[in-house]
Amino acid sequence: MRILTWNVNVLRTCLDYHPFSSMKKKNVEGLLDELGAQIYCFQEHKTPRAKLEKSMAIPGPYDGFWTFPRSKTGYSGVCTYVDSRYCVPLKAEEGISGLLLDDSKGSTMKPPWTEVERIGHYPEIDEMIWMDEVDGKEFDVKRLDMEGRAVVCDFGLFVLFNLYSPNETNETRRPYKMNFLQCLQERVKLLQRAGREVIIVGDINIMRAPIDSGEGGIRTSAEQHYEHPARRILDDWCAPKGPMVDVVRESWPDRDDMFTCWNQKLDARSANYGSRIDLILCTPGLRPWIKGGDILNKVYGSDHCPVYIDLHETITDPEKGELHLRDMLNPPDRSPSTAPVYPNDVPRTMPEPPRFATKFFDEFSGRQTTLKNFFGGGGGGNTLAKKSGKTPSASPTPSRATATPASTEVVQESIPTTSRPSESQYAAAVDDDKSLATPFSLARAAFDAIDDESEAGPTKAGITDQPSSSACKATAPSPQPRRSSDVAIDMTADEDSMPRGTATPESSRSMSITKSKPTKTTSKASPAGQTKLSSFFSQPAPPSKAKRKTSPSPAVEPAAKNARRSMSTSTLPPSPSRSPSVSVHAGASEVVEVPVEDRQSGWTEAEDELINQAIQQAEHDRKLKNDMAKPVWGDLFAKKLPPLCTVHQKPCKDFLVNKPGPNKGKRFWLCSLPVGAGYDTGRSKRPREDVNHKFRCDFFLWDSANSKKEKVGDGKSVPNDK
Repeated sequence: MRILTWNVNVLRTCLDYHPFSSMKKKNVEGLLDELGAQIYCFQEHKTPRAKLEKSMAIPGPYDGFWTFPRSKTGYSGVCTYVDSRYCVPLKAEEGISGLLLDDSKGSTMKPPWTEVERIGHYPEIDEMIWMDEVDGKEFDVKRLDMEGRAVVCDFGLFVLFNLYSPNETNETRRPYKMNFLQCLQERVKLLQRAGREVIIVGDINIMRAPIDSGEGGIRTSAEQHYEHPARRILDDWCAPKGPMVDVVRESWPDRDDMFTCWNQKLDARSANYGSRIDLILCTPGLRPWIKGGDILNKVYGSDHCPVYIDLHETITDPEKGELHLRDMLNPPDRSPSTAPVYPNDVPRTMPEPPRFATKFFDEFSGRQTTLKNFFGGGGGGNTLAKKSGKTPSASPTPSRATATPASTEVVQESIPTTSRPSESQYAAAVDDDKSLATPFSLARAAFDAIDDESEAGPTKAGITDQPSSSACKATAPSPQPRRSSDVAIDMTADEDSMPRGTATPESSRSMSITKSKPTKTTSKASPAGQTKLSSFFSQPAPPSKAKRKTSPSPAVEPAAKNARRSMSTSTLPPSPSRSPSVSVHAGASEVVEVPVEDRQSGWTEAEDELINQAIQQAEHDRKLKNDMAKPVWGDLFAKKLPPLCTVHQKPCKDFLVNKPGPNKGKRFWLCSLPVGAGYDTGRSKRPREDVNHKFRCDFFLWDSANSKKEKVGDGKSVPNDK
């Protein structure tokens, strides 16, 4: 079995890097399959719970356990995935102090953990001495678990801590970091006293020894390494000084440059100038199960790389004999899960995970009705059916053509034509149709009912018997003489070709009135001048193909001919060349070709030649002027040449200041080589000769002080030393 830890630095972005970008299954499940472990511990997933997708929360056969920061969004957060085909944790919780487990508002799980669901052995908060804040205020211990930095799982054989330890970005964070380490050590000590074995994995944010630092080869920095109290505490906690075993370092005791984190802004990974701050620690009792560990420095997607340990599948114990890892992680007498089981859960052969698993979150378990389910015919249809007292059918959402209410009896008591149907009529149309399972079909039925009422018109008080049909029908109104204001007007007809008071054949047909009763057809024609409400939900009618046909007056042609002759002799501008024809714009849209015989030239052939010579001379002068100005403009807008660093004499690389302040937006130049040992301290702390020459030197130059530019000449770029 393999246990893997990785600070992913935004989990969803890892899929864009090799080797995950070329996977067929490009999601979290595919990422877990590609890494090939059984237990995964990720730090800095940086995913708010509101943006947690189902593919991340429940990736196939993997059980997920997530914790989130309470105040900041898109910050911190750890998650643990367990392959349910191999094992299932007995218990799971968040935090290391146990204070969140009683908090009904701050805990991730609702309701909070019961006594049976807790792993136990929490520190006595009141009996411990905590470091105060920098300003002297008392430290709030509950803050240790409010940033989403720990997920703890009990596997029976061991208790696994997935940690993202605080980083000391400034002095104000030192009390938080030191109190976190103290609480963690106390919790592990209490578990060991209870006979439990512990594995700690994650981003510890501490370089344990000088060999774990990129500056470890420099003697002066090694002397100062243990001046930081956190480094001294971690080194004293690990063997041979303490009880915890640093598994990866024990597997490779003399391996240099075994780093797990690099500064991406400085391109430090290409030179392997980093630090080893991602660790896997275990208690001595688990040492017989540990096969070894290593780093995966060729896996990209974060500024950290994965770290893993492998466990033996079978060991021989002197007292208990042969032991199998699967049997130890899946005891037959395990307590059943306290999580509820729902009918829509995917069947599984393995036991259900603890209630803290993300599959039991309200948004993924089916207990919370989402807007998608409401319009999909699931939750929304059931809700409306419960209110109406009817059982919805399992049929899919009907279309506009099929969603029609069943036959019903409508009671009308001298309702005027302009009045709206009552709510009881809507209920009668809805309740009798058991096939309406979605709000859309209910709305369509209501619209059809309104249309039917508008067609029916006023009737006598009483009950109208209606035959069974696929659509609600009402008694047809008696034919009424049509008023002149109700006559439809054909807007496509030609006004000039039709006298006033007459109608076209199309308008005549539109004004025709059917005096017979409407037949029972699927499509009902509405009275002219009144728009049916259901027409707003149907396809619009195609536009009329009638076009207005006009013919120009016969008197226009002679006038156009005369205009062309006059424009050719007086209004046309002189042309430097003779062409067979000239195009003239007539009016605003018509283009007329003037024949050669209709055009009369206004100059002689000698004058035409002089005009051509003048144009050629102007073109020559313009080109000569541009050639003379080109070097001047080229020098003004030429690209700056990169300066040479003073140590390596190689072209430098330009950077931009993004940090807020007076220099934000300014460019500067640095040595283009990758950073290495001695870069962070520079020549102010040690001589240049003490730093490896193949790494970046301390050259720095503001772009405003760089005056070397490319010189444009004969198509070549040469430096300008002026």
